[in-house]
Amino acid sequence: MCVTHLLAFIIAIIKPSQYYQSIYMLRIISISHLLLLFTFSSRGQSINLVLPENPVIDSILPEWKGYNHGGSVSVSEIQTPDFINAFFKLNPGIIRWPGGNKGNNYRWEDHLNQNNKLNLKKLIPFLDSFNVELQVVVNFGNGTATEAAEFVNICNNQNAYYTQLRDSLLNNPNPIDVKYWEIGNESTDAWAYAYSWLGFQEEIHFRSGVPNNTFTKREADSLYFYGGDLTREGWVEIIGGLDKNTAILGDLKFYPNGQATDTVIVTYPLLDTTDINSVRIYRTSNFDMDWAGDTTTNQQELYDSISNPANLLSAVEFSWDQTQVIVNPIGGIYSNDLILIEYNSTNHDGAFAFRDFMKAADPSIEIGYTVMPDDSLASNLIFQQDFSASPPEFMIKHPYASNLTIPAIQQGYFSEAIYASEKKVQSMVNFGNIWNQRELDWGIPNEIGLSLTEWNVALYDEAPQNHPIRGIICGLYVADFWARTIESALNDSLDLRTMNHYALSAQGNNFIHLLHTNPMFSVGVEGKATTMVMESLAEGMFPVSLLNNPQIDVLTNDGQGGSTLVSIDAISTWGGVGKKSEYINLLLINRDDENSHTIDIDIPAIWQADSIIFESLYGTMIDETVFSSYDNSLYTGITYSALLPAFSVNTVRIHLTTSLGLDEQDNGFTEAAIYPIPSSDFIYFPSKQMPISIGIYNNLGQKIIDQSAVDINKVDVSQLKKGIYFVRAIYSEKNSATYKLVKQ
Repeated sequence: MCVTHLLAFIIAIIKPSQYYQSIYMLRIISISHLLLLFTFSSRGQSINLVLPENPVIDSILPEWKGYNHGGSVSVSEIQTPDFINAFFKLNPGIIRWPGGNKGNNYRWEDHLNQNNKLNLKKLIPFLDSFNVELQVVVNFGNGTATEAAEFVNICNNQNAYYTQLRDSLLNNPNPIDVKYWEIGNESTDAWAYAYSWLGFQEEIHFRSGVPNNTFTKREADSLYFYGGDLTREGWVEIIGGLDKNTAILGDLKFYPNGQATDTVIVTYPLLDTTDINSVRIYRTSNFDMDWAGDTTTNQQELYDSISNPANLLSAVEFSWDQTQVIVNPIGGIYSNDLILIEYNSTNHDGAFAFRDFMKAADPSIEIGYTVMPDDSLASNLIFQQDFSASPPEFMIKHPYASNLTIPAIQQGYFSEAIYASEKKVQSMVNFGNIWNQRELDWGIPNEIGLSLTEWNVALYDEAPQNHPIRGIICGLYVADFWARTIESALNDSLDLRTMNHYALSAQGNNFIHLLHTNPMFSVGVEGKATTMVMESLAEGMFPVSLLNNPQIDVLTNDGQGGSTLVSIDAISTWGGVGKKSEYINLLLINRDDENSHTIDIDIPAIWQADSIIFESLYGTMIDETVFSSYDNSLYTGITYSALLPAFSVNTVRIHLTTSLGLDEQDNGFTEAAIYPIPSSDFIYFPSKQMPISIGIYNNLGQKIIDQSAVDINKVDVSQLKKGIYFVRAIYSEKNSATYKLVKQ
């Protein structure tokens, strides 16, 4: 893009509309000559990659290799050989369950009798078969802090009562040992109904002619943390996961057949039993469901119809307690009746209460909050004190990139779209720095880390069929984001606790799902790219650099409403090891959407490499068409040259005939990590291969503890002061690792 963008940038200043048309045509021309791109290599000096003889490999935690898997998934879909094979290649470390928005109102015990759904009873053996951890989204929408604490006990408590209860409920008496828990998600039909994955809407609408009610983000944020009351009446715009039914805030029930009476358990208890006007019930007779579902019937018409005051039931025709309404209309309920129940919902527990009750059940778990308080709430001293009194271990971000990637692609800026990944990761680092400062300013007693869940190149809603983002761009983005985020976690730029891609699998061909479990199973573009990342970097990573890395120019938002031309590396590269430790691997991403580039890789003779596997994923950019190539060839001992197609994900897997000391990975080296974090008295090394020696350093680089022999996996750290330290473990002459220690 170097020359094209420089010229286009000048044109854009003069005639922006003509520029966008021209740049898009340039992309079409370049893609129509795709084969030519493979014949042109980078110009000027050769691009060299020199590999170290003994790479220092940092182990990657399983929690950083996570996926979202919803409770509504059919078990039969995940038991096929195709799914199992693809899932294994994704090298999963943790699963976030029962998914996103549905997790807000997910009553896990009620779901246990659905034998073909991925309920907790079915989930545990599935995860155990892959040695995968579980991360839980608790029911925050219509659940309580007491219920959440009981769920923690059922999962983790080892006493006889919960052992027997697990055996009864889950057919498994063993503790699940869930470490990571998430309170709340982007709420659509949950009680904090103003949230949606497409944004926040402040207006609650009522009948025609009745003024709207404003429900501000600060009110919603405060409700999230503190809990409280709200009224379930009116309707909101249909965005995100809402539909005509859930956008109406009361409870709706249609009766195809008549009956004398009915008991309706409301979706969002607790009902106010002290105010005789706190529940209102409308009955619409002979309701036309076809008319209601017609796309030409707007939400205002629908609500006006079913909330007609003439349809109100009298006080003698219904009653209620805290959780249910008994509907007993004069003459009974007729066939084709529609009942609307509007009510005051009271005494909701907030995230602070959830956290405190759950921590009381198991102090060792880590809990995350999903709502970022707005500036007015965050600057409130009382809120800061309350937050510090009930602090989470991590904050949860959903860093979708739609606002960056979609506009770039629509204007033909493909390299800009992939550069959005780098910007997003930097924004996560900045976000972590904000919370590091708040730890000091607010007096928060523990480290606040970061959990990335539901991250992706864009939202499904914002990409129509055959949109370019569904093609190679989503593959490049997901590969680049995985690698950059893990790299930032390893170098301590990010205090990363968990990372869950959205989403693992589903029916249909939603491009943000990695696996499509249709009758004809398939792996999506993002699934293919993720597989390449995990096969090359899943167990460990080491830094590599390119000599003479070409530079490309991209237009980026300057933060002041304009654009700035920025020069970036054309090729991003990382070194690492996968499950098969006889390979040392490279992940090479060519962000240049116009030129292919050839990389000359100098492989140390000491490695005694005998073969190389080269894979490439690339596409047409202007639509969904994606190609892949695979080559397994003998290595003759001379420099290996890899041709990276324009705008592509590539892996180079170098097979070694000597171990380089890396064969310890088959004996448990990749499992090496210290725990618990934070630690108080001892730290443990669960690896099957114990360290020869360890050194513990403070943040000034001074060695505080030097131990030449580790006794039964553990080291005494009880004498250390509270703070952050670094543990350097030596496993062999050629293998060592550094771990972060948080002493509490």
